[in-house]
Amino acid sequence: MIPLFMGALFALGVVVVPAEAQTPFGGKGQPVAPTPPPKTTQPTQQPTPQQSQVQQAQPTARVPMSPDMAKQAEFQAEGVFPEMSRPGAGGQVQDAWNDAEPRAGVYVQKLCDDCVYKVRTREFMTTTVILPEDAVITSADPGDAVGFSVKIKAVNKLAIRPASWGQDTNVNVYTKSGAVYPLYIRSETVNSMNVPDLVVKIVGREKPAPVEVVAPAGAVIDDKEKDASPDAPAMKPADGKKKGVIRHVPMDVSKFHGWEDYELSGDSELKPETIWRDDFFTYVRYGRKWDGMELSTGYVTVDGIDELVNSHVEGTTFVIESVAPLITLKNGKRFLCIRYTGAHS
Repeated sequence: MIPLFMGALFALGVVVVPAEAQTPFGGKGQPVAPTPPPKTTQPTQQPTPQQSQVQQAQPTARVPMSPDMAKQAEFQAEGVFPEMSRPGAGGQVQDAWNDAEPRAGVYVQKLCDDCVYKVRTREFMTTTVILPEDAVITSADPGDAVGFSVKIKAVNKLAIRPASWGQDTNVNVYTKSGAVYPLYIRSETVNSMNVPDLVVKIVGREKPAPVEVVAPAGAVIDDKEKDASPDAPAMKPADGKKKGVIRHVPMDVSKFHGWEDYELSGDSELKPETIWRDDFFTYVRYGRKWDGMELSTGYVTVDGIDELVNSHVEGTTFVIESVAPLITLKNGKRFLCIRYTGAHS
C-alpha cells in the first residue's frame, strides 16, 4: 500500500525528502532537551497614502497686515530705519567728568620732606607725575610692576598706567640729588564717582634757587661796580637794555621787616602763620599747615585790576615776587587779601 502511495507522489512530480528528526532521541537514561519555540518576526508596516498626506506640513494661516506694519514696510523699502539704542562694551565713558571743574584732574601738592604723595589713577587712562623743576629722576621702583606700568618720560616726569581697577601699590622715585619721592597709587573703575588725576605736580625745589629780581625802571648799570666790589651783586642787562634788568641777589635776612604790619581778610584756611617782606619780595610762611594744601596763585592790584604775579616756593614759605601794598591769594573760589600797613622803604 505504501509503495503505491509513494509511486503516486512521484507521478505528480512531488519530491519527498525525508525530514530530519526535530526531537533528538536520548540514549538510555538521558533526558531529552526541549524544543525551542520558533522565532517570529513582525512585518514592517508601510504607511498608507492617507497617513503620508497627514505627515506633510500643514499650510499656515496668513496673518493680516496692520496699517502700522504696512507703513513701516513702506519706510523700510525707501531705506528709512529707526535708530538703535545699544550700549558699548561695558560703558566706557565716565560720568564724573560731565560736571567736573576745569582744574579737575590736575592735583598740585607742595614739596615736603616727610610726605607721601597720593595719586588716584583710573583704568584706560595715564597719569603723569611731575617732580620739582630741578629734580632729575634716576630710577622708579614700583611695588607692583604687573598691575601698574611706570615709565620715565623726562628728567622730572614719569607716566603711570594701571592694568586694571581695584588695586593699589606704591612707587618710590629716586632723583640725582639723593631725594626719594614716595607715591601711593590707587586705581579705580570707569564708573568711579571720582575724577582721576591726569597730572600730579609736586611744586618746590630740591635746592633753593638764587633770587632773581627786576631792577627798577630807569636804573643805571655801572660796569665798574663789579670790579670795585667783588662780593657785591652785579646787575646784568637783559636783552642788551639798560632798563628792567635782572640781577641775582642773595637773601639778606637783615632786610626782613613787617611781621606785624599786615592785615588779612578772606578765607581762614588760606591764612599763614606769619608774613614779612624785604626790599623785593613778600614772604608768606605756612609751616606745617603747608602739608596737603593746594598751591595758591598770587595777584597784585594795579589800577583796580588783579594781575598775576610771579611766585615760587622756599620750603614751607610761599614767596610772592612783589612788595605791592595789596596782594591777593586765590585758590579756586577761596581768596585771601594781604594788605601792607607799614612804612614803605
